Amino acid sequence: MVHEGHGAARVGHGERITEHENHPAAVGCVTGGGAALRARWAESAPRPGRRVAALAIALLLTTTAACGGVPGRGHESAGPANTSEAALTYGTGPVRDPSITYQPDVVIVEGGPRAIRSASSDGLTWTIDGNARGAQGVRPGKVLYATSRAVGRVQEVRRVHGDVVATLGPVEFTEVFRDAHLTLDQDIDSGALHYLEIPDLPGAVTVPADASTDVATEAEKDAAKDAAQGAPTIARMIGQTSVRAAHSGRVGTVVARGPVRRATAAGGTLPPARSSSVTADLGEWKAQPYRSPGAFGLKFDHKAAAGLKVFVDFSLKTEKLHVRSDVPISGGRVADGATFAVEGIKSVAISIAAGAANGVIDNSKIRAEVPVQMTLPIAGTPFAFNISWKFSVATALGGNNTTVTAGGEWGLDGAIGMVNGSIVTPKLSVIKSIMDSITGISVGVSGIASAVEFKVQVGVGVPAAFAGPYAKLVMDFGVTNGSALGAPLTRCVGATLDGKVGGGVGVSVSAVAMAALKKLLPTMKFQVQQESLTPFVHKQQTLPDVPLCKS
Repeated sequence: MVHEGHGAARVGHGERITEHENHPAAVGCVTGGGAALRARWAESAPRPGRRVAALAIALLLTTTAACGGVPGRGHESAGPANTSEAALTYGTGPVRDPSITYQPDVVIVEGGPRAIRSASSDGLTWTIDGNARGAQGVRPGKVLYATSRAVGRVQEVRRVHGDVVATLGPVEFTEVFRDAHLTLDQDIDSGALHYLEIPDLPGAVTVPADASTDVATEAEKDAAKDAAQGAPTIARMIGQTSVRAAHSGRVGTVVARGPVRRATAAGGTLPPARSSSVTADLGEWKAQPYRSPGAFGLKFDHKAAAGLKVFVDFSLKTEKLHVRSDVPISGGRVADGATFAVEGIKSVAISIAAGAANGVIDNSKIRAEVPVQMTLPIAGTPFAFNISWKFSVATALGGNNTTVTAGGEWGLDGAIGMVNGSIVTPKLSVIKSIMDSITGISVGVSGIASAVEFKVQVGVGVPAAFAGPYAKLVMDFGVTNGSALGAPLTRCVGATLDGKVGGGVGVSVSAVAMAALKKLLPTMKFQVQQESLTPFVHKQQTLPDVPLCKS
């Protein structure tokens, strides 16, 4: 469960691997030989009513051939390089073991992170030591497996100064592993997680927001629906492409201010993972994932240089965050009844502040897949642990010098994800009502809608299309503040709240990101399965409860 700061990863029965956060050569990887892990897993398998607090992760594979019949050689990448900066950035090397079977077209490159020269800033093109064992077998159409991050269907291969340069597309979990049983019962030491920036993450930003394709706010969807029925509150109008300015009768269009350009890493390569947080520039917006003792969060804001100012802080309070997984794979298929669940999220909170100097013409929309992920390689296994974020926001501020502020917190009781093949959702309770906090100044009705996705995953693959079991939480928020001109009668305020949970095994990638990948990789043949989210809360309220505010 979550222990922030300088902690330790435990393997099996009490083995301790100390972390030294300021020394990259000794940080961040949970290490241990795979055979020993399997033996300890057999001894410490969960019994009814008993939770294993230490790491228990194993690949129990039913055949004796590795990589289409290649004999096993023990675990590659069990050496010091696994705990280096390279391992934190690129992941650990694949496991080759008599008990492990990969799909026949998987090409294993040995050497783990030591074999990686560099990766491109979009995480798709990998330069590999041409002398590494297996490198000469990399061909278009094959599945390259060099490290847990350098996994994908090969789209293009070049030889440069003796090295192999391979461009990778997405690959499903079962396109890598033919027979496996991934079991995990692990407390997450958030202090061990590092931040990995992917400066040119495909599909990271769309402006205006493509809310209908992903992460999308229910507030925006309800807004468009209710606006069509003539509802007056802006929270119900945010989904429209325009909002009405106060008094003038004119319509101001919600606009994006020019193309989004994100800074690229020096030399166009993937920057090293780091222990301190990273702020991503997203055009006129910026986003910063963060972790602190007992919390994970995402801050995003609109830069103050323009007339619009927006700040949103979304946070999850946690207590002993825990991941539980039981995913059997047989014959390249995930067996029925798989489990991947995240436990220990105790509450979700949001703080919103927005202001517009010029009213309607300052309004903005954005949808973003944050190009900063939290990651931790799991040495002795072929996997990495990954946390990723998405958000969308749309403002509808209706007059000059308008401001809107609000904040709320809600308790969550129960796991998120998938248990025995079924989605599980938490129960929600109100800790701090957002309705009581809505305030601001405006001559017109104003509001803001936002959504945030928090996804936890264990697996392999390029950053844009990580593959493996996952669980995600999506929260949508919308607030409305009535016009000050109506204050002599009454000031109407409104809010919407929606929560959904998703889970599964495979590649969880948005339609926007997939479209970007297809543009970058025209030869790619990959179909994303339709994902459905399970709602666990939908609340909408307007105060005061009088006809004027409901008309």
